[in-house]
Amino acid sequence: MTDYEYRCQRQRAIDKDMMLVCRDLGIEVGTRGKWRECRCPNPQHDDRHPSCRINIQTNRYHCFSCGAHGNNIDLVRMVRGCSYLEAVAWLLGTHVALQTDTPPQPRTTIEEEKTEHLDVTWLHSLVSPREYYRLLSPWAKDFLRQRRIDPNLIDAKGIVSIDRPVATQRARRRSSQGHLYTPVFPAPSLLFPYRDENDIFINLQARLHQPKEGQQRFHFPPGSHTALWNPHDALTLPDGEDLWLCEGVSDALALLTSGRPVLAIASATSLTPDAADFIARQAARLRLHIYPDSDDAGQQLYQQLLQLCPALRRHDLPAGCKDFAQAWAQGCIEAR
Repeated sequence: MTDYEYRCQRQRAIDKDMMLVCRDLGIEVGTRGKWRECRCPNPQHDDRHPSCRINIQTNRYHCFSCGAHGNNIDLVRMVRGCSYLEAVAWLLGTHVALQTDTPPQPRTTIEEEKTEHLDVTWLHSLVSPREYYRLLSPWAKDFLRQRRIDPNLIDAKGIVSIDRPVATQRARRRSSQGHLYTPVFPAPSLLFPYRDENDIFINLQARLHQPKEGQQRFHFPPGSHTALWNPHDALTLPDGEDLWLCEGVSDALALLTSGRPVLAIASATSLTPDAADFIARQAARLRLHIYPDSDDAGQQLYQQLLQLCPALRRHDLPAGCKDFAQAWAQGCIEAR
């Protein structure tokens, strides 16, 4: 199956009437209005009073209690406990049988649960859908405007802001010393969604606004292994096109606003083997460019990328600029 054929099948699965999908999954749904009421289909949510709504116009569901939401594929994966491709196959009826549904896991109290993996459903609920809650705060709008970031780009990438600390997962986590605690994103912060090569949400990063001395600016939830931002868009570029590499989402937003397609590495120290392999595959078909950050970490990252992609073209920043975002904000670099 070609990539085009796969995308067509995936879109057919997403566009299937969610009311019919709910019927096939045994979910009872209301029959009136634009928003149809039902009990949350999340197996981990004991929803005794219907708190989930299905929008028959957008063909998406959203639970206003636990935050579970998504399209048909997300719904099938959650209810049947199957993989992404299995959910697509089930929706299209292309497989006679799928793997046995994942049996329900025994529920534990929040105080007893030891979470080893990212709570992706919870993280996704913090940023999507934007129209329901957590629009950009005034300070965030001012910050992005000062940096000359295209507001349409902020909407397209699902970036939001928080004004108070927000938990990174629903369950409490157990430290290496055995203590229970709740990890949080600090505030005020911008939240940057990360998506994989298939444009599926996988993680969330916080950028702390005006950190105090000793505070880190960027924060991932505990257990994160995310390395690249915007890989899906890189894959959609035709062979022979230009692709710009950078460090961090802030630079990536500036590059995109300037008209330069971009693939961002989360930080100078997060060039994992998988990330390096993805970049090498793009180097085989695209022309790669970079404005290295002027600090030591940025120069070391540039050297790593140069060894990985010898044809990588370097562009020097204007004097006094530490990164592309600053150069763009000061008007030192022109749009393409």
